[in-house]
Amino acid sequence: MNPEAIIDNMKNVETWRRAVPMLVLFVAFYSLVQPILIALMLVQFFAQLLFQKRLENLYAFSVDLANYSRNIWLFLTYNSDQKMFPFADWSSSCHIGQERQEI
Repeated sequence: MNPEAIIDNMKNVETWRRAVPMLVLFVAFYSLVQPILIALMLVQFFAQLLFQKRLENLYAFSVDLANYSRNIWLFLTYNSDQKMFPFADWSSSCHIGQERQEI
């Protein structure tokens, strides 16, 4: 590839337009989503330990949050062009390419 083509590629507006959501989603994942998933994991563990059942409301939320984090990674690694919340609707951010799973 010649240097002029590289310079033209670096001027591509769409690539730079994707950089802002990528940065925001990466920071959001590590500062918000990951700690919430860990807290949900611990609460569900103790609910199972103490009551021998999972908390259904937290289960539904944790499924959505886990799907959201998966979809963030797909976007960040260029495996998806679908923008995630807060750049898109929450429900569409959680259910891209999959149906809600029931266990």
